[in-house]
Amino acid sequence: MPEDIGLPFDILEMFLNTLEFLALVASVVTFFFLMLNKFLIILNKLLAPYGLGFWARLRVLFLCRRSPVKKRAFLEFALLKTEGRRISHSDWRTIINQFKAHYIEGEPKQSYALDNCMPLLGEPFTKAVQAYFDLFRDKKVKKAFGIREDAVLEWVTTLRIEEAYATPTCLLTGLLARYEENWGDFIQRYVSTAYMTDLTRDGQSRILSNELYMTFAWLLWGPSYEIEHTSYWSGLCQLSFGDESNSVPAIAAPDIAPAMAEMFKKNSGKRYGELISADLSLSDGKQYIKQIRSGILPEETYFYEKMQEQLPFVLKIEKCARSEGYKSKRYYCTAYAWLLFELEDENSYDFKPENSVAFFEHVNLTDAPTYQFLTEALLKKSVLHFRQVFSEPGYADRKYRFVCAFNKYIENKFKEAYTALMRSDDDLADQFASRIILEPKRSPADAFAAFDEFFSKKTQYQFIEVSADDKATITELANFYTEIYMDCFRNVDERESFDNLLKYLKNSQNNDGYSYHIVLAKDSEGVIVAGAIFDYFKRSNCAVVEFVAVRQNLQSGGVGSAMYKHVLTTLSSDAYKNGKRNVDYIFCEIEAPGYNDAPIKKYLYFWQKYKFRHIRMQYIQPALSHIQKPVHGLWLTVAATDKNPDKISTGTVLDVIADYMRYSMQIPDPDKCAEFLQMSNELEGRTYVDLEPIIQ
Repeated sequence: MPEDIGLPFDILEMFLNTLEFLALVASVVTFFFLMLNKFLIILNKLLAPYGLGFWARLRVLFLCRRSPVKKRAFLEFALLKTEGRRISHSDWRTIINQFKAHYIEGEPKQSYALDNCMPLLGEPFTKAVQAYFDLFRDKKVKKAFGIREDAVLEWVTTLRIEEAYATPTCLLTGLLARYEENWGDFIQRYVSTAYMTDLTRDGQSRILSNELYMTFAWLLWGPSYEIEHTSYWSGLCQLSFGDESNSVPAIAAPDIAPAMAEMFKKNSGKRYGELISADLSLSDGKQYIKQIRSGILPEETYFYEKMQEQLPFVLKIEKCARSEGYKSKRYYCTAYAWLLFELEDENSYDFKPENSVAFFEHVNLTDAPTYQFLTEALLKKSVLHFRQVFSEPGYADRKYRFVCAFNKYIENKFKEAYTALMRSDDDLADQFASRIILEPKRSPADAFAAFDEFFSKKTQYQFIEVSADDKATITELANFYTEIYMDCFRNVDERESFDNLLKYLKNSQNNDGYSYHIVLAKDSEGVIVAGAIFDYFKRSNCAVVEFVAVRQNLQSGGVGSAMYKHVLTTLSSDAYKNGKRNVDYIFCEIEAPGYNDAPIKKYLYFWQKYKFRHIRMQYIQPALSHIQKPVHGLWLTVAATDKNPDKISTGTVLDVIADYMRYSMQIPDPDKCAEFLQMSNELEGRTYVDLEPIIQ
C-alpha cells in the first residue's frame, strides 16, 4: 500500500523536473535569441542612446517580429519623432503606441507627414540618420533585412511635407560648414584678416575694412546661389520654411524635374519660388549622388559634392503640387540677394576670399514688385560704395572685378545698370568704365571652393624644440629667421643675429643656471607659422619670454595663443625640474606704445590678455653686438603665474634682468654694464616697483 502511494509522487517529481529542465532550456534559448537577435542589436545601437530602454526594446522586438519592413519603419518613425534627441521612457511608450496606429500591414511604403522641413534640420537628426545608414551598409544587416547588395539604401518611409517653399537654389553652407562647430574660427579669421587690412598703407593691395565687414556679414548665415534651370536642370533645389537658413536641399526625381523647372520659369515674372506640398524619399546621400552623377552638369558638381559632405542623406522629390489658396499667394521666404566682387590682381588668377567684397540685400522671395524693388536697392548700394572709393585720391589704382551674383536675373540687371552708368555723362563714368571689370575670371563654383578652403584652415600645430646638435631643426630655425623673425623685428638694434641665436643655444648646453628655448610651430602641412624664444632662470624661479613671432598673415588667428600656451607648459616643466611647483613670474620685453608708428598696437592686446603688466621703470636693452645700439623704446612687462599683483619686489626685477643679461645676452658681468647700472640706480632705495596696465 505505501508503495502504491509513493508512485504518484515519483511521477509528479519527474514531471516537475522535466518542467524545470524545459524552463531552463527556454530561458537559455530566449537569452541567446535576445543576445543574438540582429534587430535587438540594431535597436540597442541606434535608439538606446536616445533613451529607448531594455523592456521597451523587447516590446518593439515583439511588435515588429514578423516583418523586416516593419522593423525598418519603426526605426525611421522613431528617428523622425525624436529628431535625434534623447527623450524620456514615457515619451518612448507614446511613440510605440503612435507607431502601432501609424503602421499599416501590407503597405510597402509608409507615409509620414511633416508640416514643414524644420524637423529635418539640425545636427542631432543628421547624426541619427548617419548612424542608420552606417548600420544598414553592413552586408550581414542587408542580408538579414532582405536588402539587395547593389541597391541604393532608401527609407521604407515616405516623407510628405505639407508646406515647402521651393526655389532652384543651393544654400552655400559650405562657406561656413555648420557655424555651431566653427564659430570661433570664423571670428578669428575675420579679426586676423581685418588686422592685415588695417596694416596696409597704400590702399591698393588689400580689401578695405568696410568691404571686408560686408563680405563676412554676407557669409554669416550662408547665402544661397541659384542653380541654372532655364535650359537644363539636374534637379537640385531648396525646400525652405520662411528663410533660406531654415531649409533642406532636395533633388527632384528625373521624371518630375522638367515640370518643376517649368513651374519656376513660368512663375518668375510674378514671384520668386513656389509654395508646394511634396512627397519625398530619403536615400543614402553618397550612393544616390553616385547613381545620378552622370546627369549632373559639370559646373554644378561642386554643389552636389558640398551637399554630400554636409548631409548623410538626400531628399528625392517624388511628387509635388502647387499649394492653392490665400496662403500660397501671400507666402514668402527671406534670403539674400547679392553681388560679389574681388579686388583685381592682374598677376593672379586665383580667387582670394580675403580680397573680396559682397553687397547684399535681405529680400523677400515673394511677389515680383518687392523682389525688383530690393534688387534695385542692392544695385544702388554697390554703386554708392564704388563712388566713395573712386572719389578718394589714395585709392586711384584700385580696380574691381565682378565675380558672380545670386542669380542670372540680378547679374543681368547689374550689367545693364553699370553699362548705362559707364556710358552716361556722370562725373565718375570714366572711373567706373576703367576700374570695374564686368566679366568674371572664373566660375562661381571656383570662388565658393576658395571660400571653403579659406575657412578650413587647420588649428593643430606641431611644436619643435631647436637643438644645437640637430641640423634639421637648425635648418627650420633658418627658415623661421628669414621668413618670420626678420619681418617682425624691423629695427636692427632689436634684432639678434642668426649666429647669436646659435651661440646662445650652444652655451646653454653647458650651463645649469638657466634653460634657453627656441621653439617653432608648424601647421598641418609642415609650414612654419610661428616661433618663440624664452628663458628660465633657476636662481629666481622666473622666466623671460623674449618674443612670440607669428607669420604676419596668420596673426590674430589663434597661432600666437597656441604658441604661448606651449611656452607656459615648457616653463612649468623647467620649474618642476628645479623643485618648484611653477615659475613665480614671467617677464617679457615689448615695444612701448609710442616707440613705433604702427596704426594698431595689436601686440598690446595680446599680452594684456595674458595678464601682463608694465613695470614702471625705464627699461634699457643693452646693445646686442658691437655694431648695434642700446634700445630705449622697450617696456619690461611681467605676469605672475598665480596672482595679479599691483607691485613686484625690486630685488626680483633686478635679479631677473641681471640673469637675462648674463645668460641670454652673454654679458659676463651685468654689474659693470652701463644699462644695468642705470636701471639699478633708478630703482635704488625702492623695495617694490609699481605695476600698471599695459593699455590705459
